[in-house]
Parts: sequence; structure tokens; C-alpha cells
Amino acid sequence: MVKKFKKFKKFALYLFGFTSIPLIYSSLFINWNNNKQYWYSTNFSNKIDVRESFIKKLNKSSKVENLDNNFELKLLLNPDFLDTDSKKITSFNIDFLEKMKKLDLKYKETKYSQMLPIVWFYFDTENDREFFVKNSLKNSTISRFIVYKNEEKDEQTGHVETLDDNNPLNNNDNFHSLFSKSLNENISIVNFQKQPAKDSENQDKVTSKVGAIEFLDKFDSNFNIYFNENQLNINDLVSNRPKQAEKPYHSTLVSLILGGKAGVDKKSDLYLSIFKTDAEWQKAIEWMATNDVRVINHSYGNKLVDFKDYNENAYLLDFLARKYGVINVFAAGNGADKIDKDEFGKNKSDYNPWIDDRSLSLNSIVVGALDDNSSNSNIPKNEIAPYSNFKTGDQYLQFAKPLLVAPGQIYNVLDDKNQSGQSKKYVSGTSYAAPIVTGLISTLLREIIFVRDDFRVPAIKSLLSVSAISPNHIDLDKKDSGYYEKYGAGTPDFEKMKEAVENTSYIFGNKENEGEVIFTGNRFWVNSNERVKTSLSWNFNAGLLKNNEKSQNTSSWWWFLPAITRNVTSDWLPLEATKKRQGGTFVSDYDLYLQKLNSNGDWVDVARSNSILSNDELIDFKSNESAYYRIYVKNYRSSVFENSEDDRLVVSYLVHNEN
Repeated sequence: MVKKFKKFKKFALYLFGFTSIPLIYSSLFINWNNNKQYWYSTNFSNKIDVRESFIKKLNKSSKVENLDNNFELKLLLNPDFLDTDSKKITSFNIDFLEKMKKLDLKYKETKYSQMLPIVWFYFDTENDREFFVKNSLKNSTISRFIVYKNEEKDEQTGHVETLDDNNPLNNNDNFHSLFSKSLNENISIVNFQKQPAKDSENQDKVTSKVGAIEFLDKFDSNFNIYFNENQLNINDLVSNRPKQAEKPYHSTLVSLILGGKAGVDKKSDLYLSIFKTDAEWQKAIEWMATNDVRVINHSYGNKLVDFKDYNENAYLLDFLARKYGVINVFAAGNGADKIDKDEFGKNKSDYNPWIDDRSLSLNSIVVGALDDNSSNSNIPKNEIAPYSNFKTGDQYLQFAKPLLVAPGQIYNVLDDKNQSGQSKKYVSGTSYAAPIVTGLISTLLREIIFVRDDFRVPAIKSLLSVSAISPNHIDLDKKDSGYYEKYGAGTPDFEKMKEAVENTSYIFGNKENEGEVIFTGNRFWVNSNERVKTSLSWNFNAGLLKNNEKSQNTSSWWWFLPAITRNVTSDWLPLEATKKRQGGTFVSDYDLYLQKLNSNGDWVDVARSNSILSNDELIDFKSNESAYYRIYVKNYRSSVFENSEDDRLVVSYLVHNEN
């Protein structure tokens, strides 16, 4: 028997203790000295977590004139219940804010979550924020203070300038046709060109919902004509939008690629949410969830040079994926070719070369970009774009990040026709590759709507992997998990994805079947020189429990209890508690094997994928003789603990006639 971990202590009663908190005055009132030593630079409390502001973290600051985040402060609260009911959580948050009003603490604005015990405060000055934090440290209701830096604020003068919402639409029909032409070229590379005609013939077929979460850029309302009535739903959360040096187009262009009359999934209802701060990002996620959006595109990323590790926001995305089957698709990032190391080996470039931060969520899909010259004539020979990120932190090296690569160049229909030169006629980036894959997924889910929530994410990852066209280049690095370092499984192929649906199996894994073969598939025929790809994917459980542990303290991070409007039968454990119970690892270790039936009638192993730390395994095998093959799965080591939900695994295969 595997040693069971001790139960947590019983949860303490809910005590605010507001009136007994002493206020700290003058000696702690100084924010920084002449050398810009901010008050939070000294680690005087383990309840304080200091982070870069979202607007600096997600944007190249040289193009933004105002970086003010109003001294954003995020509080993770500690209620006396483990309940995911949204009304109860909302009431708790509002009650907390009402009690805070009675204290002699100065702030300008508050926001609260309707899903999680979390609130945000905003301030006029750094002094006000410092005073608030230092006089609230003894408040037992507050589990953690997350301070978002606002150090550019004191260097700026003047008022916030907002963007002009009256940019004239470029009505040159040729520009619109060039956009459609470039997108059609891209979807031909992923073998999607038959689907639009099929969707046009089936007008009565159910529509899908697809989401896009975008940073800062406002959607250009002139492009509403690209969407049918009620097909576009916009939740723009940004107030006091800073003025940018260039005309923004990112949110609009991503939306046009993803859905609408000219986009990939033309039958989708598009939900677009735009954010600038942490609170707005959280609200964007909540808005998607409450609108039952289950496929979300994230074409933004960390712009800071240093690697940003897995955090509570990534963990939230993993929980949503595991519990509700929310598929999050991330752009890999565009800094791989811009690393410029100094004499000490430190990257002095202004670009981030990493797949990190939220895109490290283990249940998400990361998409890289193909080079601009890519075509559909010889897909295996298409090369990765030099800018497409592929590096991760050391402990994530075996994870399938990126999972895929897709075309990343698109004609910019928002280009100003009066602008000289060709600088913005075509734009390239992983931001424009990701929505192509997101559109493929949302379309496929209309074809296979029977996939249940808890199997949806691994099913899609496995289908994408086995159907992808593998790259054909020399000296490619491949991970132990079977995925290429830069290409992942390769280039997606939509028609092959549909074929692979018929070869898909669903499996449960747990501690009881550790060390055993938990699945053996039926045999299938493979001709000589054909390629068979098989993939196994499973979820990171993200602390999902079979039964609520309502009498136990789940520590400071337990507050992630998403309350999507359904009956919730399982609770959530925090990241550190989850890893402790799972033996210090994120995921279980399952191994994938391919066998061939030899001339003696015996099944022999011919290939396997058995990485130690990954939740995706891929075998890409070329047959040298015609024979029967089969796959099997072994539970090498289970991270499932007592009261943990069983692992959900999906295995699929597809025979390719590739050259």
C-alpha cells in the first residue's frame, strides 16, 4: 500500500477581527527613497506576493504612453466554507468589502469575483496602497496580498488618452479579398478547405460557441459587418484605455480569423473579452464560463524576458479544463529568434523566448507558427517560423509544448490604406496561428458533441496529435514523450482528425491499477511504408476530489473553487497540497506501446513512448512490412490519491499514407 498523507486540520471558524486591527502610521508611510526602493522590495511578510503589472507584462511598453494600473491589489480571501455556490461566494465578497468600508483605509475603487473568494482594490497613490496593506496584515480573512507593480506611474505626467473609436473602415474590396485569400491559403495547409462548403449546406446544424480573450486592443466596430446578427458578443472590460503609437488591430484580426463570415469556424458564436488588469482577466474567464464557452483562444503572453513559472492563474485554467472540459488554446509567443545573451549568459533582449506563465497550464494547448513561405504542396517540408517559441523551464521539458504548429501569416485587412509602404500589409505571429487551431477544435466539437466534459480536453489533444502531419527535416530534436521540440506533433489536418474519431478509446486510471496494463486495443492493419501515429493524453487532475472535505483546512490557495452554473460534486485542492498528495509530481505516469503481430502469431513491442513527466505521449512509427498492429497502455505510476478523482485518459491512432 502506498502511504497515505495525513488529513488536514479542521477548518477554523470565520473571524474578521476588523475593529481590533491597529492602524500603522507615519514610519511605514514612506513608499520609496530617492533610489526607488519601494516599500514592497523588503520581504517583511510571507502573505505578500509582488508581481509585474499586467500592462507591462503583456505589452511592449515602448508603444504604450500610459502604463498606470491604478495600483492594483489582489486579495485572496479565506472564508469559513468550502462551497462553490456562486451566490454564496458573491455574498461573502460583498460582505467583506462592506466591512472594509468601515475602516480608516483609503482606496478609490473595488471589484469582486462572482466565482471565487477574491477581491481587488485600487488606489490613487502608492502611499495609500502601502498603508492599506500594512494595516491589513493581521486580518485573518485575507490569505494573501498580490501587489502589482505600478512603478512607471510616478514617471508619467498628464492624463490618460483614449483611443479614437472612429477609424474609417478600409472599404477597398480588394483588401477584403486579400484577407480571405490569405486565410484560405492557411486553412488549406491544415486541410480544412472542405468544411466551409459543408457548413453552408447544413444551415440547420447546431452552432458552436468559441471564445477569444485579448489584451488591451479594442475591437474595431467597423468590422461588425464580418459577423451575422447576434454572432459577435463583446465584453470589453478596459477603461481608460492607453493611447498606443500604432493603430491597434490585434483583437479585431484574431476575431476575424477565428469566426464570423470569413473566419475558420463560420458557424460559431464568437465571445470576445478584452482585459488590461488581473481583475479584468479574471472577469473575462468568468464571463466565458457563465456563457458556457468551452473553447477559448489566448493570443497573448508574457512579454517579460525572464521565465515566469506556473502560477495560480495557470492552475485555475487547469481546474476549468479538468472539471468542465474547457479547452484553452495559447499562442506560443514570438521571441525565439531574439535571444541576445550578454557575457554572463543573461538574455538582454526585450523579447520573451519562453512558453511560460499561463501557457504552462498542463491541460492547455500551445500552438507555434510555421514560416511565412509555408504551403499545402509539401506540408512535411514546411519549416517552423524562427520567432516561434518552444523553450520551457527545466521541469516542463517533456510536456508537449508546443502541441502543434500552424500557419502564422495573415493579410491585415485593418491596414490603413493611406499608410505608406508594406509594413502592415501582412502580419505574422503565433497570435494568428492559434485561432486557426481554435477554430478547428470548435468545428470538430460540433461533429463529435458526444464527448463528455471530463474527457473533452484529452480527447482533443489526442486527436490533434495523431492526425497531425509530421515534419520531415534532418536533425530535429524529439522529446521522450514523442513530440518534436519545436513542431510538437506537427501540422494539424482537420479531415484526418475526423477519421481518427473512430479510433478513439476512453480509459480510467487510478492507484488500484498501478503497474498494470489498463488498456489493450483491437488490432488494425498497416501496409508497408505506411505511418501509424498513436497518442495518449490525460488530464492534470488539478486537485479535483471525489468527495468534499468540508471539515478540513485546504491551506492558503484553496480559494480556487470555480462556481460555473452547475451542480458541483467535487472540491478543489490547492497546488502545493495537490503535489504533496501526488508524491511531489503534477501528473501520473502512463506509458504507450505499439505492438506488431509477427509471423509466429506473437505480439511484440515495436515502439513505445514512456516519458516520466508529461501528460501526453506520442508514437510516430513507419511500418517496414504489412502486418497487424495494436496499442496498449500501462499505468507505470499513479499520482491518484485517496479521495482524488480518477485519471481520465484518451488514446487514439491513425494510419497515414505519408511520403
